[in-house]
Amino acid sequence: MRRRVCLMAMVILALSVVGPGLSAQKQGQVFVSLIAPNGTPVTDLQASEVGITEDGVDCKVLKLEPVNWPIKLHLLVDNGKPNTEPINSLRDGLKGLFEQIPSGTEMSMYVTAGSPRPIVRPTTDRQKLLDGIALIAPDGGTGMFFDALFEAATRIDKDKDPNFPVILMVGSDLGRVNARDRDYQKLQEIILKRAVTIHIIVMAAHAGVGSSGGGAQTEIGLNVTKMSGGRYENIATTTRLATLLPEFGKRIADSAAKQQHQYRVTYERPAKGNDQARIGASVRRDGSFSLSLDGHQP
Repeated sequence: MRRRVCLMAMVILALSVVGPGLSAQKQGQVFVSLIAPNGTPVTDLQASEVGITEDGVDCKVLKLEPVNWPIKLHLLVDNGKPNTEPINSLRDGLKGLFEQIPSGTEMSMYVTAGSPRPIVRPTTDRQKLLDGIALIAPDGGTGMFFDALFEAATRIDKDKDPNFPVILMVGSDLGRVNARDRDYQKLQEIILKRAVTIHIIVMAAHAGVGSSGGGAQTEIGLNVTKMSGGRYENIATTTRLATLLPEFGKRIADSAAKQQHQYRVTYERPAKGNDQARIGASVRRDGSFSLSLDGHQP
């Protein structure tokens, strides 16, 4: 049976993942995956079984490469008053989050009140993360919402190892946001270029404590999660963190599982390619087939 999935997208997004030595004018790349009817990933797909089209024009498949990139989780925790009064729910939630993430996943944990700083630098040792939870102390300052996001994205942009980056921010709407236009634009460019998934939790500050910055946190949070395919949650009590953070952990783990056993397809674009082409893909096997421009499946 022939299965077909079509995706409408700007071709430039597909070509943004073209590797060194490939012509952005003549070659494009997409990511495909196939789950067999019995629920197992297909690991022996051949280039001859995959078809790619641009605006209905058949394209020659040049290469099919297995891709099994890991996720890397960048955790940002606002340890100001809204999230730490009391702090037990935050700590319990973080413990549940880490327990959901697959073993061997690289993770880091930063606190953001006052200024973003590392509690646990990138590690694959889950126990270091669990031990680091006790090092998160309440801070009288306000969380640096945008600065922390931007710094995390900058670290991701400097990482040259193939991976699917995930940012999870536990923030609040307390404090002001100073996001320069050029930095906000750069953040969005990194999200698209590096296929970043961003999940954000915003704790509403207690009545009488919040400031005019709250609207900015919400606007930025909604925009970047929508752009990256992530989840945005606004909550009113710290007790929700105990159950919500493990929910995010499960979603991240499920995403990591879906992103495994993918294939990167390099194909020859039509001579008169359209920069807003409709990209289609097909595979000559039974199963559940998916197509993406950058490989991340949030």
